[in-house]
Amino acid sequence: MGVYIVTIHIKRQVEEEWLKWMKQEHIPDIMNAGFFTSYEIFKVVIPDTVSDESIYQFHYRFNNLEDYYHYAEKAAPDLQRKHSEKFLGKFKASRAILKKID
Repeated sequence: MGVYIVTIHIKRQVEEEWLKWMKQEHIPDIMNAGFFTSYEIFKVVIPDTVSDESIYQFHYRFNNLEDYYHYAEKAAPDLQRKHSEKFLGKFKASRAILKKID
């Protein structure tokens, strides 16, 4: 099992619109692709160091790394392009994979 973490720094001026779009369109599209089993959304509250940005993390759980690799190859390019086009210049993103250690 693992977690795909996407960290987004979003400009506060579009934060409300962006979060609504994420919940209503982007995340459902990601989950409907069929590679992840669940997700959670977190907002970073400490530290709050950048006055014109908010920071969010999206945690998408998957059963094995192969599921993530299939997502990265088949679904991610189009989904990331849609996000980039809609909020061009208003965000920064980083991604990481966590592997659960038993």
